[in-house]
Amino acid sequence: MSTLTKDQLLTIETYLNQKDLTQIDLRNEVLDHIANGIEATIKSENCSFEEAFNKEVITWNKEFGNYSSWWLGIAWVGPKIMMKKCVRIVKKSYLKALKYTISAFLIIYLLNAFLDLSKYSSVLNTMIGVVYLTIGCIAIILYRTVRKSSYKTSYSFLFSRQVLPNIFIYFLMNPLFFEVYQIGINKSSNIFMLFIHLFSISFAFIIYDLFKSHMDIKKMKLA
Repeated sequence: MSTLTKDQLLTIETYLNQKDLTQIDLRNEVLDHIANGIEATIKSENCSFEEAFNKEVITWNKEFGNYSSWWLGIAWVGPKIMMKKCVRIVKKSYLKALKYTISAFLIIYLLNAFLDLSKYSSVLNTMIGVVYLTIGCIAIILYRTVRKSSYKTSYSFLFSRQVLPNIFIYFLMNPLFFEVYQIGINKSSNIFMLFIHLFSISFAFIIYDLFKSHMDIKKMKLA
């Protein structure tokens, strides 16, 4: 537990406000690190809070510089420490979705060797289209829920930047509406399209994970 006074903690919070670190999951973590660093400096160097705070700020300033990443979209810029955490989350999420995609792709590929799924391509396209519509509608509801929440997290930041574009994909690339996105199992030219559809469906797990992680932080409050 921090031994700093409320006014001293408020000084740290003001600093975090100036650095635009509003995501409470990361903000609380950083606040604790800064407070612990200040306490350690005060004890080891026998200095005042102001002196220890200024030294800690010098250490942390580089973590709050503007930063962007191709993983999130180069147009999105934010505090380096927050953006790097988001990149880690995105990489982990995409790897998870890729594992599901490859597994489903291999299963369908093996089934095709025995059952000749080209005969059921219309059924498969219909199933994909219905799943797309279902995921898209649920994603819209979850997006509105996240938007209406009275707090920000790293996960809500990612939800708005990563999920919203994919909601459009579920409608704009739906094989029910556009023949160009339909697949024929035996046509090598459509193997890529099958993979894309499976990955888009697997992305539903990312949508759920981001939503759940955001909602799980609901009870957290700024110190």
